[in-house]
Amino acid sequence: MRRSHVCWHVYGLLYRSDRDYNEAIKAYKQALRIDSENLQILRDLSMLQIQMRDLNGFMETRQTLLTLKPNAKPNWLAFALARHMTGDLRGAISVIDIYLGTLTEGSPELDRGFESGELALYRNSLLAEIPNNYEEALKDLEACEKVVVDKGSWLTSKAKYQLMMGDFDAAHSSALALYERGMVDDFSIHSIYMLSILKLNDDKLVKDTLRLKGTRTLSSFYPLTKDQKQLLRVAYKEELTPLYPKSYAVQRIPLTLMENDELSAALDPLCRKDLTKGVPSLCSELCCFFLVEKDGVLVKVEDPVDIKVHPNFQRIVKMVDVYIENLRSCQKFSPSDETEEAPSTLLWAMYLRGGLYEVEGEYEKGIATMDKCLEHTPTAVDVYELKARMLKSAGDIKAAAEALDLGRDLDRQDRYINNQTTRYMLMAGMEDEALKRIAMFTRHEGNPERNLFDMQCSWYELELAACLRRQDQWGRSLKKYCKFSLRVVIFYDGNA
Repeated sequence: MRRSHVCWHVYGLLYRSDRDYNEAIKAYKQALRIDSENLQILRDLSMLQIQMRDLNGFMETRQTLLTLKPNAKPNWLAFALARHMTGDLRGAISVIDIYLGTLTEGSPELDRGFESGELALYRNSLLAEIPNNYEEALKDLEACEKVVVDKGSWLTSKAKYQLMMGDFDAAHSSALALYERGMVDDFSIHSIYMLSILKLNDDKLVKDTLRLKGTRTLSSFYPLTKDQKQLLRVAYKEELTPLYPKSYAVQRIPLTLMENDELSAALDPLCRKDLTKGVPSLCSELCCFFLVEKDGVLVKVEDPVDIKVHPNFQRIVKMVDVYIENLRSCQKFSPSDETEEAPSTLLWAMYLRGGLYEVEGEYEKGIATMDKCLEHTPTAVDVYELKARMLKSAGDIKAAAEALDLGRDLDRQDRYINNQTTRYMLMAGMEDEALKRIAMFTRHEGNPERNLFDMQCSWYELELAACLRRQDQWGRSLKKYCKFSLRVVIFYDGNA
């Protein structure tokens, strides 16, 4: 065995199958002492090194592989990635440049294409990661424009570099070009647009703003002065609204620049529109305006006590209460309206009020409001779901499961509400009923639990294990947790 690289390689594979990765690496290295140019062993070693985050060892192994087989493109790219991960940005760029230099003139990889374009953008991102190197990154970006297919990413990177360099007019033009390409509802582009309008290029502020997710932008993240808000409102009103009047982002972002009664007046037509259409997520949308300043940034209020005293919340509640009163008395949002609303509008107005009761922690009033909704329309599935959520928050999980099951029975083809019903039943200790519900969306042959295990339905296994634990069935609960633990190990090993 001491003289056979095959035996040491197999020895390492056995260690890897036992998840003893450190010993497997030792065995691979011993095999390489006997056969230092075995490509398969080197590849296996590199995979384990990156699995164990041995970045320096990974880089050395990938360099050896590149030396032995320099005509393979993956070896070049893997070595460049290894240098990138070890922090050698210039080294990674140098590797890519040497690889491109080995290509002959007329090679497809030098022409415009997806692979060549993505490689050019990756090389450019390495230049941008070098501190205070945005000027060189911008020049490189302009030089590689002809090979890049993804013009959206190209323009986004260009706008970021121009912004960081303080070239606000150019960044503004790049943002408008992105809008013209159809990215007008990408909120991160709107952050670039706002930063260019306000001429802000603080490194930390720009990076934090561009990392925002969802519908958050500069205006809902950073506390702006009145003059800055007015400047942005004028820009959106005079420049973007005429070009993109139907854009959701262009309509929504100016609302984040308003306060007090002005915000209430602007939200009024939008709320009426969504209530008429029956939009269940309207309450979640309105909660985005409950912001307070904390540690120099704006954060969403989560505590029901703070939400209850927030001025925007109080104004919205007052507005919704007026809607409900008028819809009950004259079937209009306002007595001065010309047309009457459909009966369903009152339902969604009460549903919205119930959602507002939920966020302020008034569960008893919210549940009573949901009961009125069900008296109005007994077939409204969303109402059952909101009622169940408030019952759960109030501590009556069994009643919550029963309420949600009533809503599930109205739409038996809805997998989401079926899964939610199963989850609530498990929380309430209704194990057998939960299995019957979840079995409606599994294959009928055999044991449903086995089918759920094969489908890797982890949330069900965790909820079932917790249900059994609460019932003091320690053995069955431990068995479920062990099965889930085994799956996590399989996920982890899948990266090896």
